[in-house]
This record gives sequence, C-alpha cells and structure tokens, in this order.
Amino acid sequence: MTRYLALFITATAMAMAAVAAWDRGGNAVDRALLVAMSVAVCAGTHLIPALTKRRVAWLLWAGCLLGTVYGHLVFFTHASLRAGEGRAQHSVQTQGLAHQAEAMQDALSGITARPVAVVAAELAGEQSSRQRSALRLELEEARRAAALRDELVVLAGAATTVQAAASSDPVTARLSEVTGSSEAGITVAIGIGFSVLLELVGALLWCEALQRGDKEIQSEPENLAKLSSLAQLKAAVSAGQCKPTVSGIRVYMGCGQAKAMDLRRALLAA
Repeated sequence: MTRYLALFITATAMAMAAVAAWDRGGNAVDRALLVAMSVAVCAGTHLIPALTKRRVAWLLWAGCLLGTVYGHLVFFTHASLRAGEGRAQHSVQTQGLAHQAEAMQDALSGITARPVAVVAAELAGEQSSRQRSALRLELEEARRAAALRDELVVLAGAATTVQAAASSDPVTARLSEVTGSSEAGITVAIGIGFSVLLELVGALLWCEALQRGDKEIQSEPENLAKLSSLAQLKAAVSAGQCKPTVSGIRVYMGCGQAKAMDLRRALLAA
C-alpha cells in the first residue's frame, strides 16, 4: 500500500513538473528537454533520501527540491491564470457587458450618417429648406452614432475592469482582505507550501517503502534458518535425541534461552 501511494504521489508531482516545463518551453525540442529535466529533478527529490544516506546527497536533494518547487510554482501560476480566464469568460457581468456591446454595435452598423462635423458644415451652408431638413435628420443620426461610439469606449473599459475582478481567485482575494497581504504574495506562499508538502510526503513514502522492502529481504534468510533449525529439532525429538523442553533444546541446539523458547513454541505449534 505504501509503495502504491508513493507511486501515485510521485506520478502526480512529475505530471505537474512536466506541464510546467511544457508551458515554459518555446518549440517542441525545448519543451521535450525541459520536460525530461523537470521529471528527472522531481524523481531525485523523491528518491534520493531513500537510496542513499551520504551527506553530499542532502545537498543534491536540496537542489532538486528547490528546482521542483520552482516548477510547481510555475504550474500553480499558469493553472491560476487559466482558471481566471475561465471565470472571466463565464462571469455574468462580463457576459452582460458583451451583450450590451453587441447591441450597440448592431445599432451603430445600421447608421449610415456621415460624421457630425461634415454634416454640420454642410447644413450651415445649405439654403434649401428641403435639404436642410434632410441634413438635420442626418445630423441627429450622426450625433447618435457618436454617442454610441463613446458608450462603446466606456463599455470596453468597464469590461476590462470586470474581467480583471472576475479572474481573481475568490479565496485568495478574501485571504488578502483578512491578512492585509497582496494576492500575489498569498498565491506564492500557498504554492510553495503545497509544493514542499507534496515533495516531502513523496520522499517520506519512498523511504518507508524501500526500507520495508529491505527489511523483508533481510528477514528471509533468518526465516529460512529458523525453519531449518525447527526441522532439525523435530527430527531430534522424534528420534529421542532431544527433550522437548527449553533446557533440552538449549543443550541440543547450543543456543540461548530466548531462541530455545522461540523454537519450543514453534515446535508445539507445529
């Protein structure tokens, strides 16, 4: 179970490092090399403490940890940006402003009047009453078009402000209000905390998994020796060469009190 959990955490950390490296790269070759390097450094962070106890290895492990934490920060930052873009696109206010801008654009496209200055200048020099009446109507349409363009400019600024507000993480924003810190500082602190926690848990699990495997390997010869001694003792007891008592087993096997008691329990259980 410990090994499976260690594999899961290491795979998760490697995937995060790979995605962050992919986001940092330019062309395909750069991305492939960055992914390979990030995965190797992440593997070192998880496995070095379990594979060696040399002092110099801890310096190497610290470097791997710093590199992996940096990669995880890149992942958290880009993931936060992508999530912010999604929140901004699906925000009710953003969608409402987009519908307003679309309606204004449709209204503006239906106005064919010339610019206000051109129409006003022509109206000032026109003497015909019929032409002046037509020019007045065109001037009203030109002024309405100018007002719509001004409203579109204001609406674009409001949309930018709403998108910026909607893209921020609501939890981070509330933590910023409570603590008085900047949202960027809180984001970095949370990213570092989760990254270090993930790497330390992965390293600890691999230490436990590999050390448990070593203990099992070391115990196999001991178990085989115990089985061999038990078989020899059974044969001796059956032949009457050894009494099935602790003292008799000690004399026959030439072992200590604890081992003799252990063998006697195994003999009785058999």
